[in-house]
Amino acid sequence: MTPLAKHIYTPISLIKKVFRLGERSLSRDEISQRLLSASDVQGEWAEQTIQSALDQPSTPFREGNSRAIIEYVQETQALSQNVWRIFQEAGGPLTEEQILRKLRSFNLISWSFNFERLGLQGDHRFSQLSDHRWILSEWEIANDEILAFIESKETKEILNKDVPYVMQMRMGMTKKKCIFLPELDDRFEILGDRITLRQDFQPVIEENAEQSVVLDSLLDDNHTSYMEVAAAMNQETLELVQETGEKTVVDQVVEDLMGALIKLEKRSTEMKEEVLSHFTANNLDAIKSLLSEKEKNEKVLEKIKDIVDELS
Repeated sequence: MTPLAKHIYTPISLIKKVFRLGERSLSRDEISQRLLSASDVQGEWAEQTIQSALDQPSTPFREGNSRAIIEYVQETQALSQNVWRIFQEAGGPLTEEQILRKLRSFNLISWSFNFERLGLQGDHRFSQLSDHRWILSEWEIANDEILAFIESKETKEILNKDVPYVMQMRMGMTKKKCIFLPELDDRFEILGDRITLRQDFQPVIEENAEQSVVLDSLLDDNHTSYMEVAAAMNQETLELVQETGEKTVVDQVVEDLMGALIKLEKRSTEMKEEVLSHFTANNLDAIKSLLSEKEKNEKVLEKIKDIVDELS
């Protein structure tokens, strides 16, 4: 959870996030400390958030034997797995009506079905946004990363169509699904097909170290994989030669594939240097091209892995 979370999530969803897996109750003080630590704020905000979550009519939280203890009544309804799949397919926030409409299309609920019966408020897998839409709790908000990218550009803006590529950089580092919610972040202004920073926003000037880490991770992910596959293929070749006493056509094919792996590894190193250079120059088109090439390389690698598995 980031400092931005207090503006994006409802009080109930904020409290759900501070409860770790398996925890059923926490003291008010512990919840406050976790909220303040995660949100980087001071004052009475944490206590106000706790009380607001307790006062909601469909809250999964309640006071325990004393006011000092907050219990989390977690629920998992039968339809919740279907809802989870709907979010996986949608890949972004959904309104309550959109969720119900999708469930009706599968003939899973009637037209009179009440949304609260889905039990999403008490299910830790789902989080509600401040505009009442829902997302999966495991998704990460990439607003800070998009902000850093925009700040690094001379134009101080980004086209809507380019957002997925910057998101892909972020996903390359976290391995998790990321979403961008500029409509809930007062640092951004949406102007038609582009997103810019609000005129009254005062950016914090920092080194672009995080972006470099993202890009480095993005292009270096398969460095070990290439070498692991090459080592496995080399072992297969040695075993075949030992069995037959001479090289076969298969042995030669394996050697050729090993050469291909070496080329892929070399190209991976080159791409890492190129993408960092393009990022510094804000050349997003060149970064897109490199990302496309990286995806093709990964597909080739998977095919070669399949061959290795056949030889094993």
